[in-house]
Amino acid sequence: MLNVDMIEYYFALSHKLAASRRRRIIYPEKFYNEQTMHSYYTYIEGHWTVKGFRQDVQGINFLDAMLALDRYIEILEFKLKHFRLFLRELPMKDKKILIRKYRSKREVPDSESLKAVERLCFSEIQEIEEAVSYRFTYYELPDYLMEAAELLDCAEDGFTESFSENFTAMLQTLGVESK
Repeated sequence: MLNVDMIEYYFALSHKLAASRRRRIIYPEKFYNEQTMHSYYTYIEGHWTVKGFRQDVQGINFLDAMLALDRYIEILEFKLKHFRLFLRELPMKDKKILIRKYRSKREVPDSESLKAVERLCFSEIQEIEEAVSYRFTYYELPDYLMEAAELLDCAEDGFTESFSENFTAMLQTLGVESK
């Protein structure tokens, strides 16, 4: 099961990382330019009220956004580092095929060598994603990276029997009668 979109995503990682670093620089400036750090009176719904900067809400939201962006940048750096290491190990011919197709977005004739190098590349991407999921505790491995071999075969008798038994046990635990 080959995911071409994932390969394209990995070839665009350097651009995503640069854009994220720019956002990291711009976000604090934008936050301080848009916030009023003092209180003021305003007339709302027939009465005067005091409005102001709420440190407990806006300050925490700002810090959460900055920490999330830092974490995202760290994950992108990890992915890019390991993807570049993989590309260095590829033979020059295979690397040129991948770069021509995914970075330069040019047409490449469909061949067995292209399919083989794409499978190898996607396999490496799966390993990188798995490493990211273990290294960064709260990062979840995307569903589309599951291999076909890991999916359950619902046609097997053993699966059907165990499912029926577990479902019946769950119904009994919930106090629902099964027929």
